[in-house]
Amino acid sequence: MADDRSDVDSADDPGVRGELTVRDKVAQRLAVHAARLTDGVHQHSAGLNKITGRDLPRATVAIAGDRARVQVNIAVAWPEPAVVVGAAVQRNVTSALRDYAALTVDRVDVAVDAVLPASTPSRTVQ
Repeated sequence: MADDRSDVDSADDPGVRGELTVRDKVAQRLAVHAARLTDGVHQHSAGLNKITGRDLPRATVAIAGDRARVQVNIAVAWPEPAVVVGAAVQRNVTSALRDYAALTVDRVDVAVDAVLPASTPSRTVQ
């Protein structure tokens, strides 16, 4: 009995099984989640943004083929170094889109839209 491995090998090749399409909205949610998980990034909404739901972090992703360009807006608490936090957001967003959406990220622009006051330690009464 002849073993025809060519049928088995072609079924294991992902290119033969179909294609992956990642919508902009999915990539946007991945980028926001990656930014949220970055140390130094804080969730923030104020003023009309509370009503419109445009809280921070937020992201805009443009996808062309398998390539992406990302704009991420974040809030950082004082005295976190904004440059260090921004670089970490770039790394995390790039990694998340590469690993979870199979996208090649050309650029991640990070804008610090809000600097929040330093959190004061809570006092407990004994």
